[in-house]
Amino acid sequence: MSGWFTSFLNCRLCRNGEIVEGEQLVVSDDTGDILHRTGYIGGDAVDVEDGIIAPGFLELQTNGLRGFHFTNFQDETSYAKKIDEVAKYLPSTGVTGFYPTIPTVESGEFQKVRMSAFSVNT
Repeated sequence: MSGWFTSFLNCRLCRNGEIVEGEQLVVSDDTGDILHRTGYIGGDAVDVEDGIIAPGFLELQTNGLRGFHFTNFQDETSYAKKIDEVAKYLPSTGVTGFYPTIPTVESGEFQKVRMSAFSVNT
């Protein structure tokens, strides 16, 4: 254990669904724990420049979003565009990562979607 910390300064925090101004966040580099301290305690300091620090959620199963279903494959270009739209929209809901889920479909449809997913850069 190094006992090293990273302090995030000049930030706004999301606490209990509210934005709190003028806060500091200290994170243990060893454990990832958020420490409730004030003042600089050593380690790295990151000036967030009044940015917001908020939790990011993972969507563990989604079949699609906003009129697009992950089984709706027509061609690689349009499929990649739709996945990109989903990936750009989700952070506005607090979701910072997601697992596209393909429900039971016929084998041929699954293969098209699966092969396209390998070629999409998201």
